[in-house]
Amino acid sequence: MPPQVIEGLVAVVGLIGVGSVFLVGLRMRYSHLQKMKGAQQQPPGEAQQLADHVTALSDEVRLLREDYAELFERVEFAERLLTRGRAGEDADGKP
Repeated sequence: MPPQVIEGLVAVVGLIGVGSVFLVGLRMRYSHLQKMKGAQQQPPGEAQQLADHVTALSDEVRLLREDYAELFERVEFAERLLTRGRAGEDADGKP
């Protein structure tokens, strides 16, 4: 696989990860604004449900970040293996 393709894949994976985190952040912000807007109108039980929902979203973001970091490490590892394989082929004089 050409290095340009691998670099493209790394870029795409990075954009997907950053975009996902951005969208989850927007969702959390929207939930927070809705909570603040309706805090006076809602019974106390609903406020607790919203707090639980925000906690769940925070956990989701943390898991997404961990998954993204793991995926990025795997792509880098695969890239190093491919690069090492190409360097070995060049040293042997084979294409």
